[in-house]
Amino acid sequence: MAKKKVTVATASLQSCFGCHISFLDLHEEVLGVFDLIEILHSPIMDVKEVPQVTVGLIEGAVANENNLRVIEEFRKKAKIILAMGSCANLGGVPGMRNFFYQEDVLKRAYVETESTVKGKIPTSNQIPKLLDEVKPVHKVIKVDYYIPGCPPLPEMIKDAIIALVQGKEPEWPTYNLCKECKRYHTLMYIPQREFLTETVFSPMELEQIDTEKCFLEQGVLCMGPATRAGCHTRCINGNIPCRGCFGPTPDALEQGSKMINALSSILPAGTLMHLEDVVGVGYRYSLPVSIYPKVSPPKGGKK
Repeated sequence: MAKKKVTVATASLQSCFGCHISFLDLHEEVLGVFDLIEILHSPIMDVKEVPQVTVGLIEGAVANENNLRVIEEFRKKAKIILAMGSCANLGGVPGMRNFFYQEDVLKRAYVETESTVKGKIPTSNQIPKLLDEVKPVHKVIKVDYYIPGCPPLPEMIKDAIIALVQGKEPEWPTYNLCKECKRYHTLMYIPQREFLTETVFSPMELEQIDTEKCFLEQGVLCMGPATRAGCHTRCINGNIPCRGCFGPTPDALEQGSKMINALSSILPAGTLMHLEDVVGVGYRYSLPVSIYPKVSPPKGGKK
């Protein structure tokens, strides 16, 4: 008799749907996963109500009232909640709006964009209302397990599902990306009186980037020292510095301050101010879980 499959429901909150696509990027390997699980609910299925399931697989951050309703329903219906990807675990790119007041975000999106003529902020009751700030899933409901990455590697999603089916806990590296990186460095860990570089470059500002030398030693800001390993340096292999999508290592208070600490002996802090969008690099994926002061007004209050 065939073994009973583990039931699964998936949800996509405030996100790009990239985590679901990454799961499908398993290609023919996905058939092996479907031998173990049965998906009873997903955004691409015509199933209105979330059924009782063993695993609830959630992608995306909590950014509006509909997101809130969905994850609360998932927590009631799923025995295990698995938060998938940077948005669900850290707040991700959607969380960058926490730098701004909700009113200003709506005004920019619907009124002030360069292509908008006589725009106005929609007020229909059919449009879910934005929350004051974007939150990762664990800030709203209890999360049992997680998968890091933006998006997670396809094999990570497969490994996590198989682990849960076998009654095990998914495990990810706890060390930083520099340990996984194969690029060489000659001065990074040698105590000295001078900074390794006096200038910080964006990748597009250099005519050529050495494909084998550490980005930081070339003056290119790379989030490797403050980012959890596990992605097999996929961006670095394409000669693009890490931007931190796997989030901080477990021992780090937060990702941005960890990076500042890592850079303090490499380059003068003032130099960073000449690099466009420094905050967008250091907090691109993890602002909602950082210790950075929030700008959202108190509930019921005005800005």
